[in-house]
Amino acid sequence: MFIDLFNRFSITLPIRLVEELETHSKQQKDQKYFLRLMEFDEIIETADFMSEMEVYQDIIPLWTDDHSNYIGLHFQGACKYRISYINHEETDLSPSFRSISSFITKLEQHPNLDWDELKKDYPSEIEFSNTELAEDSICIEELNKLISSNELINDDVRCQYIFSIMALTPKRDLDSLIKYLDDEDMYVQERACEIIGFHRYIPAKEKLTEVSKNGMHNGKLAATIALSRIREHERT
Repeated sequence: MFIDLFNRFSITLPIRLVEELETHSKQQKDQKYFLRLMEFDEIIETADFMSEMEVYQDIIPLWTDDHSNYIGLHFQGACKYRISYINHEETDLSPSFRSISSFITKLEQHPNLDWDELKKDYPSEIEFSNTELAEDSICIEELNKLISSNELINDDVRCQYIFSIMALTPKRDLDSLIKYLDDEDMYVQERACEIIGFHRYIPAKEKLTEVSKNGMHNGKLAATIALSRIREHERT
């Protein structure tokens, strides 16, 4: 199925990734999964619809929760081969799983769980291996180049690139995200607060306090929640 599917969209994947999907497809036929691998025609129909929007140019939907939400594979671009959630209400294509293998392993361990209930690879509370950190660093560098090299970049595309940068940034490099607390895009500011709050990054307290008072509407609330998480962490 998957060789024909990817040929249909002129997508080239390493054979091991195709084999992982084929093996998982057999697993899904033997057991019911909350996150269901879609049929050939479903994928084509959904992908054709998404291809009309620039933000989805590098991703193909493969799984669904049957509530108009999808899980997609980045088949090209800076985040190539990583897995992201495609929410029909709020667009956030930042990687959540490092690879097809990582996502399938988690999914097959917990076939009854919804996306929100699965423990993700990104953002991470633990440090990855040096090899993994190097891979993520290359991805972040490519995303930054895509943003800086195109003065006319679409606002939605820029936002998604920055979301990905923030998700992939390890705890040791969180200082590089503080600049996004001043971003003019309210969604970027909000997400920066959320990521910094997720990591409970104490050095950002002063800036978060400023955003909680003077930031944009979304940013104010997100900064307040982030500060609460940091204070709770300081008390433990």
